[in-house]
Amino acid sequence: MIDHFFITTLNRINNQRTWENLSPSWRERTSLVVQNHEVDKYPEKYNLVVLPDSIRSLSPTKEWIIRQNTNKRFAILDDDLSFTRTRSVDEQGASNIPMTDKNFDDLEKIICHWFDEGYSHCGLDAVWNPPTRDKLYKVNSRICMNVFYDGSKIPIDEIDWSRLVCSQDFDCCLQLLRLGYQNRLSLKYRVGQISTQAKGGCAEYRTIEVHNDCMKKLAEYHKGFVQLYEKVETGSGEWKGMEKIAARISWKKAYQSSQINTLEEFFS
Repeated sequence: MIDHFFITTLNRINNQRTWENLSPSWRERTSLVVQNHEVDKYPEKYNLVVLPDSIRSLSPTKEWIIRQNTNKRFAILDDDLSFTRTRSVDEQGASNIPMTDKNFDDLEKIICHWFDEGYSHCGLDAVWNPPTRDKLYKVNSRICMNVFYDGSKIPIDEIDWSRLVCSQDFDCCLQLLRLGYQNRLSLKYRVGQISTQAKGGCAEYRTIEVHNDCMKKLAEYHKGFVQLYEKVETGSGEWKGMEKIAARISWKKAYQSSQINTLEEFFS
């Protein structure tokens, strides 16, 4: 069983897409993680977890959640997600089918089974990737928008959880892989998002300059595993048509490096 689901949110009181898309069983164990100044604005139907006044951005929010749940199995979710099942090879119809309550139950069993097998951080693949119909999961890859942790297996004090203002999902995932903690991502069940820079959330403080600076720091922290390049944003957010820095990340190579005594030996 997954003990709890945490939705991190800011300035989206009337637009809780993730919460609305969850099954009733998951909603019963879900809390919105909010800043104190927004508490009184939320309807009573939401269960709220209020952050300390000192926390005003996403990276320290996620670190705070993780440190509060070291003995639990839990998930941290963006607040604007859709949940889909990938059509299998022997099915006809749409590629991405909205998840049913039964699908959510199945997904929970899958994630818990992976935790039982020893995985400590797992997730759902993104729908913007081409669907994989003949496999149920992949290992040692990118986790973003959602992450499931087995708190008892995470090396809490060996990870710098909030050193980046944004792109912390990439940074923390790479740190874990480089320490030898493999991950597993579902290809059967996946998540989607409307845009990368919709109003509210991180967009309150994440400018394209902040984003680019974080990409440069990510490459500096993970030399040999992150290659930067420039691209034009094609999404539907306020950055559409703007040039930004993106990254090609060698996730599997990052984990493989943990199996070698030194990085010098790995890259030789």
